[in-house]
Order: sequence, then C-alpha cells, then structure tokens
Amino acid sequence: MHREEGDYFLGAYMIMLIVMELFFAFGFLIVLLITWPNPPWDAIQWVGAIVLFGGVLLAYPFAKTLWLAFDLMFRPVGAGELRWYDDVPPVDQDDARK
Repeated sequence: MHREEGDYFLGAYMIMLIVMELFFAFGFLIVLLITWPNPPWDAIQWVGAIVLFGGVLLAYPFAKTLWLAFDLMFRPVGAGELRWYDDVPPVDQDDARK
C-alpha cells in the first residue's frame, strides 16, 4: 500500500537500511570479539554480504508496514484518500450478469 506519492518508498527504505546496518554492526562486533586474535576476515566479508542481502529482502515488507504506520500516525487518512473509488466507472448491472 502507498499513499499516492512518487517517493513514498524512501521512508521504508531508510528504516530498513538503518535496522539492517545496526544488525550487521552488532553481529560483526560479536564475531570480532569471539575470534579476536585471528578473525576470519574473508568469512566475515562473505557471510556479512549474504546476511545483509537476505535480511534486506526479508525486512522490506515489515519496514514498509512500519513506515505506513508512522505516516498514518502523523498524517491521518483524508477524505480524498477514502474516495479512491470515485474514479472507477459504475458497472451496468445487465453487463455484469452476462
């Protein structure tokens, strides 16, 4: 769902990006502390990239829902948005039965 604005996805993208980078930073710090004298840099790089890519794919729908909730909290739905069906032409009942 979007609210008829061209750049509406940017808020959801921002939330997703911040959350995924925080998860990566905490995970990186934990792995670094556990393996400290000799951290496996190649494994951290490849696993981190795979986890970030998969996390972004999984997190975007939730980030979009969260962004919509924030937007609705600060900018409630107006009468114009509730009347979206006015642009749809009426269906003739005789044509609908055929």
